Amino acid sequence: MSKIKAKSHKGIKKRFKVTATGKIKHKRAGSSHLNSHKSGKQIRRLRKKSTLKMTAEARRMRFALLKERRATLALRRAENPAVEVVEAASEGAQS
Repeated sequence: MSKIKAKSHKGIKKRFKVTATGKIKHKRAGSSHLNSHKSGKQIRRLRKKSTLKMTAEARRMRFALLKERRATLALRRAENPAVEVVEAASEGAQS
């Protein structure tokens, strides 16, 4: 009998991205339509990606995206063995 595996949340996966440093980036709300009354400055600001603050919500999202992040790291390691050496060195520095 096999164990049930955790799946990454597909809605979160489409809307958020975990950066290499662990921050979560997302598109700002309010830029899709009804922009005629907004100033150019506001529209330009809304165009930029934003990062979530380190809250409990951000931790939950990071956990929901964790499977995708691990898969990306595994793919990078397979393509370039030097990545493993750099990651091992950075882990040693953090300890």
